[in-house]
Amino acid sequence: MRKTGRILTTAAVCVTGALIAAAPAGAAPYWQTVTTGPTWDCARTVVHTAKAGVGFQACLVRNAHDDAQVVLVVVNNSTSAATVSGTVTSFGADAGCGSYTLAVGERRGCFGTTGPVPDCAYGAGTGDGTETYGGGVRLTVNGVANAMDSPTTPCVPADWA
Repeated sequence: MRKTGRILTTAAVCVTGALIAAAPAGAAPYWQTVTTGPTWDCARTVVHTAKAGVGFQACLVRNAHDDAQVVLVVVNNSTSAATVSGTVTSFGADAGCGSYTLAVGERRGCFGTTGPVPDCAYGAGTGDGTETYGGGVRLTVNGVANAMDSPTTPCVPADWA
């Protein structure tokens, strides 16, 4: 009986560990403070059409393990708070960040799904290394939506010849 209990406990720990390890890294679906860095490739900041002083940009973050994530970054340089919401599309999925009141001077990010950058040999294209990965973002300010595409990153070169 005691041996069966240990076996079941060990199995439960292994299954839980496997589920945690399989979960994708990511910060969606809520607005978070962001600081861009050397692994971030961002489009130029565009002023939102609904409110002067509210800028947004689409960024692509790629790590050393060839995982990538699209991020919607918004900053409020206006003279009053703005109500924002956003959607990030990448890896064929949408990640949404709900309504948030962005204070004057505040900068926040809405993170999309993290996933592996496709291998060049299996990506959408000819397999010649020209395939790219990217996504898109949509920012809604005071009920008005604006959108842009993220920068792209090349596929992962095949390591076999």
